[in-house]
Amino acid sequence: MTKAISVHNSRIPLVEYQGQRVVTFAMVDKAHQRPEGTAKAAFNRNRHRFIEDRHFFALTGDVLRTQSFSNIFPARTRKGILITEMGYMLLVKPFNDDLSWKIQEELITAYFRHFPQFPELQEVHIPEIKELAAMPLTEAQNLLAIADRESFTEHGQKGSAGMILRREELKKLRPALCLIGERSQLSLPGVHHD
Repeated sequence: MTKAISVHNSRIPLVEYQGQRVVTFAMVDKAHQRPEGTAKAAFNRNRHRFIEDRHFFALTGDVLRTQSFSNIFPARTRKGILITEMGYMLLVKPFNDDLSWKIQEELITAYFRHFPQFPELQEVHIPEIKELAAMPLTEAQNLLAIADRESFTEHGQKGSAGMILRREELKKLRPALCLIGERSQLSLPGVHHD
């Protein structure tokens, strides 16, 4: 099942390519409530202004099939165009009616620039005590310093959902930090610590 968002009474599927959200001509026509082919015609009229791999991606039929775009493009499509955010902004410049202005803003904020309200939390890797004991002291110190900093930065905000994860990470970090502290103590022959 493809994820989708609603933009002014239209369901627009979420499509990503090379780590960024993209749209097709058909999606633009649907969102802007334009006759089929309007966006493609605007693109073709101004083709010389669009830069491939910056404003759009031209994909072969083989790429479309292997990249799972079969639900976006009709079967047996020989070439598909995916429009980037910058390309979309250029493409809809001629669409200057009130509805288009509203849809442009919705698509930019809700589709292209959407950031999840609750990003997925990922646990910070903390090496096991046995691993730390076996590695050189400075390497172990560096690994723990990095893990502690990442844990605090990603999960240390009070009241955040990540705070629970931070507490769990601290349960692993504290014994590891104690071990490194003990290993880093100087020991001189003939001197005993009480």
